[in-house]
Amino acid sequence: MVLDQYYDYMVVGSGPGGATVARELASPKRRLLMVEYGPRLSATGFMKSAKMFQDRYSEEGVSIGRARILGGSSYVAMGNAVTPPARILREWGLDLSDELEVARTDLRVSPMPVHRMGLGTQRINEAAASLGWQMKPTPKCVDFARCSACGMCMFGCPRGAKWTTLEFVDEAVRNGAHLLLDTEVTQVTHEHGQVTGVVGFRRGQKIELKAHNVVLAAGALETPRILQNSGISGAGKGLTLDVFQATYGYTDDVGMKNEIILATYLEQLIEERELFAAPYMYVPFLIALYSEKEPQVHRSWFNIMRTYVKGVRIDTRRLLGMMTKIRDEPTGEVMNDGAIHKALTEGDKAKLDEAHEINKAILIAAGAKPETIFRTQYESGHPACTAAIGRIVDRNQESEIRGLFVSDASVFPTPLGMPPILTIVALSKRLANHLLTS
Repeated sequence: MVLDQYYDYMVVGSGPGGATVARELASPKRRLLMVEYGPRLSATGFMKSAKMFQDRYSEEGVSIGRARILGGSSYVAMGNAVTPPARILREWGLDLSDELEVARTDLRVSPMPVHRMGLGTQRINEAAASLGWQMKPTPKCVDFARCSACGMCMFGCPRGAKWTTLEFVDEAVRNGAHLLLDTEVTQVTHEHGQVTGVVGFRRGQKIELKAHNVVLAAGALETPRILQNSGISGAGKGLTLDVFQATYGYTDDVGMKNEIILATYLEQLIEERELFAAPYMYVPFLIALYSEKEPQVHRSWFNIMRTYVKGVRIDTRRLLGMMTKIRDEPTGEVMNDGAIHKALTEGDKAKLDEAHEINKAILIAAGAKPETIFRTQYESGHPACTAAIGRIVDRNQESEIRGLFVSDASVFPTPLGMPPILTIVALSKRLANHLLTS
């Protein structure tokens, strides 16, 4: 591929934010370049997880899931496309109703069909109802006619049933956009307050790319570091993670092996207690990994094999699980050297303890034996708020450097506490419309 000397638009990152902006802007009339840190994967499955995930831990031991490949978080997400509560959008001071409606259409969102819910999920739904809670089918961007219910959503969908941003990336390329893989952007260049391009590295070689407008969508852990390197020192503060914890229990007769997880959720708990609770199940190795008492920041091969053996003994044919995300407090920070500071507050821990008790009650009502109930480490997968609207970028998602925009979960003013993909897509459509009409 021959790169142009100067691009009208450069989009850094190919997850829900970057791919959406690129798809909306791509046209033979506009010179557009998409830059992605990682490769394009040609295979899916658990054995490819080392290439899909580049998980991190905060210095305080909270695990942070992330993917640095073409497609970003959409490639490893569970296909959930939940609409943010109106209360949160009012809190943000944004009206995304039109963009959310279009995003639901573009992602082909539909509620999880009841007949595709596994026996374990059905048992949990019935148990919750017996306790006065109604589980609601989760909106999914999944073509259930193609779905084989293999339970491998987070390792890339082998049937191509789950929507990912690869669809948007490929459409943008067909419409004339250039795509540069395996390239790490480290800094935005600018002169007299106006963006001029980016600096980065590709296969060990330093490169400089020129553009009139740059959209950063590298995720809430990498976007703030690029902003810091570009002179915006306030980026990185206020990190939130939508921290969650899973609760599991064994029954005599039913489990969630290979089920489509997060098939339902407790909508009323979102409004009442800011908790996003849903049926949940990992592959056995990950259940074993996250059930260990100490965070797995540094793991030897011996410990990995020990955990694998432990996972083999987990019988998911008799195991039920529930997880709950919270809206954690914005106390974290991404440092310029890559270190991440995020400790849970007492309020965060109290929410997670409350969630565990709710999950435990539902699992016991579903037939889990009380003495088998266990909970996992604190986990997360939705870093956000590190370049927030109203603090680092304005309402049009533009930074203090003219022509430099941000369009990922970094711009969330406050955390969602629930799957963010639909919200990111809606915000990115809003930004693209602004760029096309301004």
